[in-house]
Amino acid sequence: MPRPKYKHMSPYETFLFDHYIGSLGRSADEYEFDFKVGVGRIPPTHLEEPYTSLSVSLSQKRIDALRRTAKGIEIIEVKADAALSALGQLLGYRLLYQQQEEPKVPVTLTVITDFVGPDEEFYYKRFQIEVATFPEASDSWRLFNLPATIR
Repeated sequence: MPRPKYKHMSPYETFLFDHYIGSLGRSADEYEFDFKVGVGRIPPTHLEEPYTSLSVSLSQKRIDALRRTAKGIEIIEVKADAALSALGQLLGYRLLYQQQEEPKVPVTLTVITDFVGPDEEFYYKRFQIEVATFPEASDSWRLFNLPATIR
């Protein structure tokens, strides 16, 4: 099985992210993927290396994409039909990132999705989270990735 283009993103999330960077005229090289934050789970004391390190690494939180600029840090969550789970992830990621990295620049949040409803618009705006919505991505994905018997 081929490795994902962006670490831990599903094929559809990769498709959404490509729409996002394409719309901005950027390169994927400007981003770090699968950026780990937090301490993860502390393994039991009887566990030996390399299992101790592996346990911690696998349980740390993972930011989908991180972009550093002169103006600040952008934390990005890519999620189809982004809802409350994406909100919680982004707010948690920012807290953990700030604790871990102690940035001297602002940390902003962005969600990339194919759909947001009025409730999502309300709470993302309330928490000053940028929303990049690509409903056409969903249509394109279905057109080219559904089995021929379903099309």
